[in-house]
Amino acid sequence: MTGPRSMFAQLALVIGLVLAGACVLVVALGREMAVRPAADQLARAMRGFAGIAEELDRTSSHEATLRYLRDAGLDVRQRPPPAATLRWAPFLRGLHSRSQELLGPDHRVVLAHEPTGDRMWMQLHTQPQVWVAFSAGPLRVGRRLSIAVLVGCALLTWLAAAYFAQRLVAPLRTLANAAPGLVRGETPPTLEVGGTREVRELAQALTQASREARAAAEERAVMLAGISHDLRTPLTRVQFAAELLPDTDPELRAGISRDIGEIDAILSQFIAYARDGRDEAAEPLDLAEVCRSVLDAAPGHWDIQCPETAPLRGRPIAVRRAVENLVVNAARHGAAPFSLRLVEACGAWQVTVCDHGMGMTPEQAERALQPFVHDPAAGGSGLGLAIVDRVARQHDGSLALLPNTPHGLRAVLRLRGA
Repeated sequence: MTGPRSMFAQLALVIGLVLAGACVLVVALGREMAVRPAADQLARAMRGFAGIAEELDRTSSHEATLRYLRDAGLDVRQRPPPAATLRWAPFLRGLHSRSQELLGPDHRVVLAHEPTGDRMWMQLHTQPQVWVAFSAGPLRVGRRLSIAVLVGCALLTWLAAAYFAQRLVAPLRTLANAAPGLVRGETPPTLEVGGTREVRELAQALTQASREARAAAEERAVMLAGISHDLRTPLTRVQFAAELLPDTDPELRAGISRDIGEIDAILSQFIAYARDGRDEAAEPLDLAEVCRSVLDAAPGHWDIQCPETAPLRGRPIAVRRAVENLVVNAARHGAAPFSLRLVEACGAWQVTVCDHGMGMTPEQAERALQPFVHDPAAGGSGLGLAIVDRVARQHDGSLALLPNTPHGLRAVLRLRGA
Protein backbone atom coordinates (compact mmCIF):
# COMPACT_ATOMS: atom_id res chain seq x y z
CA MET A 1 0.00 0.00 0.00
CA THR A 2 1.45 3.31 -1.07
CA GLY A 3 0.54 6.63 0.51
CA PRO A 4 0.77 10.16 -0.85
CA ARG A 5 4.23 10.95 -2.23
CA SER A 6 4.39 14.74 -1.99
CA MET A 7 5.26 16.43 1.29
CA PHE A 8 2.17 18.65 1.11
CA ALA A 9 -0.12 15.63 0.68
CA GLN A 10 1.56 13.86 3.58
CA LEU A 11 1.26 16.91 5.84
CA ALA A 12 -2.38 17.37 4.83
CA LEU A 13 -3.07 13.69 5.56
CA VAL A 14 -1.38 13.88 8.97
CA ILE A 15 -3.26 17.06 9.86
CA GLY A 16 -6.54 15.53 8.72
CA LEU A 17 -5.98 12.38 10.77
CA VAL A 18 -5.06 14.42 13.84
CA LEU A 19 -8.18 16.57 13.48
CA ALA A 20 -10.37 13.50 12.93
CA GLY A 21 -8.94 11.91 16.06
CA ALA A 22 -9.45 15.15 17.98
CA CYS A 23 -13.10 15.32 16.86
CA VAL A 24 -13.72 11.72 17.94
CA LEU A 25 -12.09 12.45 21.28
CA VAL A 26 -14.15 15.62 21.76
CA VAL A 27 -17.37 13.76 20.97
CA ALA A 28 -16.49 10.93 23.34
CA LEU A 29 -15.45 13.26 26.14
CA GLY A 30 -18.43 15.48 25.51
CA ARG A 31 -20.74 12.55 25.93
CA GLU A 32 -19.13 11.61 29.21
CA MET A 33 -18.60 15.11 30.62
CA ALA A 34 -21.62 17.01 29.28
CA VAL A 35 -24.35 14.69 28.07
CA ARG A 36 -24.68 12.56 31.19
CA PRO A 37 -24.60 15.42 33.73
CA ALA A 38 -27.07 17.43 31.64
CA ALA A 39 -29.40 14.45 31.30
CA ASP A 40 -29.20 13.81 35.04
CA GLN A 41 -29.96 17.46 35.82
CA LEU A 42 -33.00 17.54 33.49
CA ALA A 43 -34.26 14.24 34.87
CA ARG A 44 -34.12 15.64 38.40
CA ALA A 45 -35.97 18.76 37.24
CA MET A 46 -38.67 16.58 35.66
CA ARG A 47 -39.05 14.64 38.90
CA GLY A 48 -39.43 17.89 40.81
CA PHE A 49 -41.97 19.14 38.28
CA ALA A 50 -43.93 15.90 38.56
CA GLY A 51 -44.02 16.22 42.35
CA ILE A 52 -45.31 19.80 42.18
CA ALA A 53 -48.00 18.90 39.62
CA GLU A 54 -49.19 15.91 41.63
CA GLU A 55 -49.26 17.91 44.88
CA LEU A 56 -51.25 20.62 43.10
CA ASP A 57 -53.72 17.98 41.91
CA ARG A 58 -54.20 16.71 45.45
CA THR A 59 -54.76 20.14 46.98
CA SER A 60 -56.94 21.67 44.24
CA SER A 61 -59.25 20.61 41.47
CA HIS A 62 -58.13 18.55 38.51
CA GLU A 63 -59.20 21.34 36.13
CA ALA A 64 -56.83 23.74 37.91
CA THR A 65 -54.00 21.25 37.48
CA LEU A 66 -54.70 20.90 33.76
CA ARG A 67 -54.91 24.68 33.38
CA TYR A 68 -51.58 25.04 35.19
CA LEU A 69 -49.91 22.47 32.92
CA ARG A 70 -51.23 24.06 29.75
CA ASP A 71 -50.21 27.55 30.94
CA ALA A 72 -46.72 26.16 31.38
CA GLY A 73 -46.68 25.36 27.64
CA LEU A 74 -46.98 21.62 28.02
CA ASP A 75 -49.14 19.31 25.93
CA VAL A 76 -51.47 17.18 28.00
CA ARG A 77 -53.29 13.98 27.01
CA GLN A 78 -55.23 11.25 28.77
CA ARG A 79 -54.02 8.26 26.78
CA PRO A 80 -50.40 7.08 26.66
CA PRO A 81 -48.55 7.93 23.42
CA PRO A 82 -47.16 5.14 21.19
CA ALA A 83 -43.51 4.43 21.97
CA ALA A 84 -41.10 4.96 19.05
CA THR A 85 -38.52 2.37 17.99
CA LEU A 86 -36.09 4.77 16.35
CA ARG A 87 -32.40 5.10 17.17
CA TRP A 88 -32.30 8.05 19.54
CA ALA A 89 -29.47 10.43 20.17
CA PRO A 90 -27.22 9.63 23.16
CA PHE A 91 -28.60 12.60 25.10
CA LEU A 92 -32.23 11.51 24.73
CA ARG A 93 -31.37 7.92 25.58
CA GLY A 94 -29.52 9.08 28.68
CA LEU A 95 -32.37 11.43 29.66
CA HIS A 96 -34.94 8.67 29.23
CA SER A 97 -32.93 6.16 31.25
CA ARG A 98 -32.08 8.60 34.04
CA SER A 99 -35.67 9.91 34.28
CA GLN A 100 -37.01 6.39 34.60
CA GLU A 101 -34.52 5.68 37.39
CA LEU A 102 -35.35 8.84 39.37
CA LEU A 103 -39.13 8.68 38.93
CA GLY A 104 -39.34 5.00 39.80
CA PRO A 105 -41.62 2.30 38.42
CA ASP A 106 -44.76 4.28 39.31
CA HIS A 107 -44.02 6.86 36.63
CA ARG A 108 -43.64 5.83 33.02
CA VAL A 109 -41.50 7.78 30.55
CA VAL A 110 -41.98 7.26 26.81
CA LEU A 111 -39.98 8.65 23.85
CA ALA A 112 -42.12 9.44 20.82
CA HIS A 113 -41.38 10.65 17.31
CA GLU A 114 -44.23 12.92 16.18
CA PRO A 115 -44.78 15.19 13.17
CA THR A 116 -44.20 18.23 15.37
CA GLY A 117 -40.89 16.84 16.60
CA ASP A 118 -39.37 14.40 19.05
CA ARG A 119 -40.97 14.39 22.49
CA MET A 120 -40.61 12.66 25.82
CA TRP A 121 -43.90 11.91 27.58
CA MET A 122 -44.11 11.52 31.35
CA GLN A 123 -47.00 9.98 33.24
CA LEU A 124 -48.35 11.96 36.26
CA HIS A 125 -50.18 10.34 39.13
CA THR A 126 -53.21 12.61 39.11
CA GLN A 127 -56.89 11.85 39.31
CA PRO A 128 -57.43 10.90 36.53
CA GLN A 129 -53.89 10.18 35.28
CA VAL A 130 -52.55 12.43 32.53
CA TRP A 131 -49.48 12.48 30.31
CA VAL A 132 -47.41 15.62 29.74
CA ALA A 133 -44.93 16.13 26.89
CA PHE A 134 -41.49 17.68 27.01
CA SER A 135 -40.24 18.70 23.54
CA ALA A 136 -36.78 17.42 22.49
CA GLY A 137 -36.59 19.80 19.53
CA PRO A 138 -34.46 22.47 21.27
CA LEU A 139 -32.16 19.74 22.55
CA ARG A 140 -31.69 18.38 19.01
CA VAL A 141 -31.11 21.89 17.65
CA GLY A 142 -28.49 22.54 20.34
CA ARG A 143 -26.81 19.25 19.52
CA ARG A 144 -26.75 20.05 15.80
CA LEU A 145 -25.39 23.52 16.52
CA SER A 146 -22.64 22.03 18.68
CA ILE A 147 -21.71 19.58 15.92
CA ALA A 148 -21.72 22.37 13.33
CA VAL A 149 -19.45 24.50 15.51
CA LEU A 150 -17.12 21.55 16.03
CA VAL A 151 -16.96 20.77 12.30
CA GLY A 152 -16.45 24.45 11.46
CA CYS A 153 -13.58 24.76 13.94
CA ALA A 154 -11.98 21.60 12.55
CA LEU A 155 -12.31 22.89 8.99
CA LEU A 156 -10.82 26.28 9.85
CA THR A 157 -7.97 24.58 11.69
CA TRP A 158 -7.28 22.30 8.72
CA LEU A 159 -7.33 25.23 6.27
CA ALA A 160 -4.93 27.21 8.45
CA ALA A 161 -2.63 24.20 8.81
CA ALA A 162 -2.80 23.51 5.06
CA TYR A 163 -1.86 27.13 4.35
CA PHE A 164 1.23 26.93 6.53
CA ALA A 165 2.09 23.51 5.09
CA GLN A 166 1.89 25.01 1.59
CA ARG A 167 4.21 27.82 2.69
CA LEU A 168 6.65 25.20 3.94
CA VAL A 169 6.46 23.08 0.79
CA ALA A 170 6.65 25.89 -1.81
CA PRO A 171 10.33 26.79 -1.09
CA LEU A 172 11.26 23.11 -1.18
CA ARG A 173 9.53 22.76 -4.55
CA THR A 174 11.51 25.75 -5.85
CA LEU A 175 14.72 24.10 -4.68
CA ALA A 176 13.70 20.79 -6.26
CA ASN A 177 13.15 22.50 -9.63
CA ALA A 178 16.50 24.29 -9.44
CA ALA A 179 18.47 21.34 -8.03
CA PRO A 180 19.21 19.49 -11.34
CA GLY A 181 20.85 22.58 -12.84
CA LEU A 182 22.70 23.31 -9.62
CA VAL A 183 24.05 19.77 -9.43
CA ARG A 184 25.21 19.92 -13.07
CA GLY A 185 27.15 23.07 -12.22
CA GLU A 186 25.10 25.41 -14.39
CA THR A 187 25.05 29.10 -13.61
CA PRO A 188 22.95 29.25 -10.43
CA PRO A 189 19.82 31.39 -10.65
CA THR A 190 18.86 33.85 -7.96
CA LEU A 191 16.89 31.70 -5.54
CA GLU A 192 14.34 33.65 -3.51
CA VAL A 193 13.02 30.65 -1.63
CA GLY A 194 12.02 32.29 1.66
CA GLY A 195 10.58 29.81 4.11
CA THR A 196 12.20 28.67 7.32
CA ARG A 197 15.80 29.23 8.32
CA GLU A 198 16.74 25.62 7.50
CA VAL A 199 15.32 25.93 3.97
CA ARG A 200 17.23 29.17 3.36
CA GLU A 201 20.43 27.54 4.60
CA LEU A 202 19.84 24.61 2.24
CA ALA A 203 19.35 27.01 -0.69
CA GLN A 204 22.58 28.81 0.17
CA ALA A 205 24.47 25.51 0.44
CA LEU A 206 23.19 24.34 -2.96
CA THR A 207 24.06 27.65 -4.58
CA GLN A 208 27.56 27.55 -3.14
CA ALA A 209 28.03 23.94 -4.26
CA SER A 210 26.90 24.90 -7.77
CA ARG A 211 29.41 27.75 -7.90
CA GLU A 212 32.19 25.40 -6.79
CA ALA A 213 31.18 22.78 -9.38
CA ARG A 214 31.10 25.47 -12.05
CA ALA A 215 34.56 26.71 -11.05
CA ALA A 216 35.92 23.14 -11.13
CA ALA A 217 34.42 22.58 -14.60
CA GLU A 218 35.94 25.80 -15.91
CA GLU A 219 39.33 24.86 -14.44
CA ARG A 220 39.08 21.43 -16.08
CA ALA A 221 38.18 23.01 -19.42
CA VAL A 222 41.19 25.33 -19.26
CA MET A 223 43.47 22.44 -18.31
CA LEU A 224 42.27 20.11 -21.08
CA ALA A 225 42.33 22.87 -23.65
CA GLY A 226 45.91 23.73 -22.67
CA ILE A 227 47.03 20.10 -22.79
CA SER A 228 45.36 19.57 -26.14
CA HIS A 229 46.96 22.70 -27.59
CA ASP A 230 50.39 21.71 -26.28
CA LEU A 231 50.09 18.20 -27.70
CA ARG A 232 48.88 19.33 -31.12
CA THR A 233 52.06 21.35 -31.73
CA PRO A 234 54.49 18.39 -31.54
CA LEU A 235 51.97 16.21 -33.39
CA THR A 236 52.01 18.65 -36.27
CA ARG A 237 55.82 18.57 -36.32
CA VAL A 238 55.80 14.76 -36.32
CA GLN A 239 53.35 14.74 -39.21
CA PHE A 240 55.51 17.13 -41.26
CA ALA A 241 58.63 15.15 -40.42
CA ALA A 242 56.99 11.89 -41.52
CA GLU A 243 56.03 13.48 -44.84
CA LEU A 244 59.55 14.83 -45.43
CA LEU A 245 61.49 11.67 -44.53
CA PRO A 246 63.14 10.23 -47.65
CA ASP A 247 62.82 6.57 -48.56
CA THR A 248 60.03 6.01 -46.04
CA ASP A 249 57.74 3.02 -46.43
CA PRO A 250 54.43 4.38 -47.78
CA GLU A 251 52.44 2.04 -45.53
CA LEU A 252 54.40 3.19 -42.49
CA ARG A 253 53.85 6.80 -43.44
CA ALA A 254 50.11 6.18 -43.90
CA GLY A 255 49.95 4.45 -40.52
CA ILE A 256 51.68 7.37 -38.83
CA SER A 257 49.22 9.77 -40.45
CA ARG A 258 46.28 7.66 -39.31
CA ASP A 259 47.59 7.56 -35.73
CA ILE A 260 48.15 11.30 -35.74
CA GLY A 261 44.60 11.83 -37.03
CA GLU A 262 43.22 9.52 -34.34
CA ILE A 263 45.12 11.38 -31.61
CA ASP A 264 43.89 14.70 -32.98
CA ALA A 265 40.29 13.44 -32.98
CA ILE A 266 40.65 12.26 -29.38
CA LEU A 267 42.02 15.65 -28.35
CA SER A 268 39.06 17.33 -30.07
CA GLN A 269 36.68 15.13 -28.07
CA PHE A 270 38.48 16.07 -24.86
CA ILE A 271 38.03 19.75 -25.64
CA ALA A 272 34.37 19.28 -26.60
CA TYR A 273 33.64 17.37 -23.40
CA ALA A 274 35.45 19.92 -21.23
CA ARG A 275 33.67 22.93 -22.75
CA ASP A 276 30.30 21.04 -22.65
CA GLY A 277 28.42 23.70 -24.66
CA ARG A 278 26.86 25.55 -21.72
CA ASP A 279 28.35 28.85 -22.81
CA GLU A 280 26.86 28.56 -26.31
CA ALA A 281 23.76 30.69 -26.77
CA ALA A 282 20.51 29.03 -27.83
CA GLU A 283 19.08 30.17 -31.15
CA PRO A 284 16.63 28.89 -33.78
CA LEU A 285 18.03 26.14 -36.01
CA ASP A 286 16.84 23.59 -38.56
CA LEU A 287 17.49 20.10 -37.19
CA ALA A 288 16.68 18.50 -40.56
CA GLU A 289 19.37 20.59 -42.25
CA VAL A 290 21.85 19.64 -39.49
CA CYS A 291 21.16 15.91 -40.06
CA ARG A 292 21.54 16.20 -43.84
CA SER A 293 24.76 18.19 -43.48
CA VAL A 294 26.26 15.61 -41.12
CA LEU A 295 25.39 12.70 -43.43
CA ASP A 296 26.86 14.51 -46.44
CA ALA A 297 30.26 14.34 -44.73
CA ALA A 298 29.80 10.81 -43.34
CA PRO A 299 31.49 7.82 -45.01
CA GLY A 300 29.44 5.02 -46.51
CA HIS A 301 25.84 4.96 -47.67
CA TRP A 302 23.12 6.21 -45.34
CA ASP A 303 19.36 5.87 -45.67
CA ILE A 304 17.86 9.14 -44.42
CA GLN A 305 14.23 9.94 -43.64
CA CYS A 306 13.45 13.42 -42.37
CA PRO A 307 11.01 16.24 -43.10
CA GLU A 308 11.89 19.29 -45.16
CA THR A 309 12.34 21.38 -42.03
CA ALA A 310 12.56 20.65 -38.32
CA PRO A 311 12.60 23.92 -36.38
CA LEU A 312 14.26 23.74 -32.98
CA ARG A 313 15.62 26.31 -30.56
CA GLY A 314 18.95 25.05 -29.31
CA ARG A 315 22.73 25.32 -29.32
CA PRO A 316 23.74 24.79 -32.97
CA ILE A 317 27.31 23.58 -32.43
CA ALA A 318 26.33 21.24 -29.58
CA VAL A 319 23.39 19.76 -31.55
CA ARG A 320 25.54 19.21 -34.62
CA ARG A 321 28.23 17.56 -32.49
CA ALA A 322 25.63 15.24 -30.91
CA VAL A 323 24.26 14.07 -34.29
CA GLU A 324 27.78 13.76 -35.67
CA ASN A 325 28.88 11.62 -32.73
CA LEU A 326 25.94 9.26 -33.21
CA VAL A 327 26.77 8.85 -36.90
CA VAL A 328 30.51 8.33 -36.21
CA ASN A 329 29.73 5.85 -33.42
CA ALA A 330 27.47 3.81 -35.74
CA ALA A 331 30.06 3.81 -38.54
CA ARG A 332 32.92 2.87 -36.19
CA HIS A 333 31.27 0.24 -33.99
CA GLY A 334 28.37 -0.96 -36.15
CA ALA A 335 27.90 -2.39 -39.62
CA ALA A 336 25.95 -1.46 -42.75
CA PRO A 337 23.22 -0.78 -43.65
CA PHE A 338 22.99 2.51 -41.78
CA SER A 339 19.93 4.72 -41.42
CA LEU A 340 18.93 8.02 -39.84
CA ARG A 341 15.34 8.97 -39.20
CA LEU A 342 14.03 12.29 -37.89
CA VAL A 343 10.42 12.51 -36.69
CA GLU A 344 8.39 14.65 -34.31
CA ALA A 345 6.87 12.77 -31.37
CA CYS A 346 5.13 14.09 -28.25
CA GLY A 347 6.27 17.67 -28.77
CA ALA A 348 9.94 16.73 -29.29
CA TRP A 349 12.19 15.96 -32.25
CA GLN A 350 13.47 12.39 -32.27
CA VAL A 351 16.66 11.45 -34.15
CA THR A 352 17.06 7.68 -34.58
CA VAL A 353 20.39 6.31 -35.85
CA CYS A 354 20.42 2.58 -36.64
CA ASP A 355 23.12 0.11 -37.64
CA HIS A 356 23.27 -3.67 -38.05
CA GLY A 357 26.37 -4.48 -36.04
CA MET A 358 26.78 -6.50 -32.88
CA GLY A 359 24.67 -4.14 -30.78
CA MET A 360 24.83 -3.80 -27.01
CA THR A 361 23.35 -5.47 -24.00
CA PRO A 362 21.40 -3.23 -21.58
CA GLU A 363 24.38 -3.27 -19.21
CA GLN A 364 26.78 -2.27 -21.99
CA ALA A 365 24.40 0.48 -23.12
CA GLU A 366 24.29 1.92 -19.61
CA ARG A 367 28.09 1.89 -19.32
CA ALA A 368 28.53 3.41 -22.79
CA LEU A 369 26.91 6.66 -21.60
CA GLN A 370 29.63 7.12 -18.98
CA PRO A 371 32.72 9.17 -19.86
CA PHE A 372 35.92 7.37 -20.95
CA VAL A 373 34.18 3.99 -21.36
CA HIS A 374 35.08 2.54 -24.78
CA ASP A 375 36.23 -0.53 -26.65
CA PRO A 376 40.04 -0.40 -26.96
CA ALA A 377 39.94 -2.58 -30.09
CA ALA A 378 37.63 -0.14 -31.88
CA GLY A 379 39.49 2.99 -30.81
CA GLY A 380 38.00 6.29 -29.81
CA SER A 381 38.07 8.27 -26.59
CA GLY A 382 34.93 6.94 -24.92
CA LEU A 383 33.44 10.45 -24.81
CA GLY A 384 31.24 10.49 -27.91
CA LEU A 385 28.04 9.06 -26.39
CA ALA A 386 28.67 10.86 -23.08
CA ILE A 387 28.72 14.16 -25.00
CA VAL A 388 25.50 13.22 -26.82
CA ASP A 389 23.79 12.35 -23.53
CA ARG A 390 24.81 15.69 -22.01
CA VAL A 391 23.65 17.66 -25.05
CA ALA A 392 20.29 15.83 -24.85
CA ARG A 393 19.85 16.82 -21.20
CA GLN A 394 20.80 20.42 -21.99
CA HIS A 395 17.92 20.43 -24.50
CA ASP A 396 15.39 18.88 -22.07
CA GLY A 397 15.69 15.56 -23.86
CA SER A 398 17.26 12.14 -23.50
CA LEU A 399 19.44 9.54 -25.22
CA ALA A 400 18.47 5.86 -25.30
CA LEU A 401 20.57 2.99 -26.70
CA LEU A 402 18.18 0.20 -27.73
CA PRO A 403 18.42 -3.10 -29.63
CA ASN A 404 17.78 -2.85 -33.37
CA THR A 405 15.75 -5.82 -34.58
CA PRO A 406 16.99 -8.31 -35.73
CA HIS A 407 20.47 -7.17 -34.66
CA GLY A 408 22.42 -3.98 -34.26
CA LEU A 409 22.01 -0.79 -32.24
CA ARG A 410 19.31 1.87 -32.35
CA ALA A 411 20.34 5.19 -30.78
CA VAL A 412 17.33 7.44 -30.08
CA LEU A 413 18.09 11.13 -29.38
CA ARG A 414 15.17 13.28 -28.19
CA LEU A 415 15.46 17.08 -28.22
CA ARG A 416 12.84 19.57 -27.01
CA GLY A 417 14.80 22.80 -27.06
CA ALA A 418 17.26 24.63 -24.88
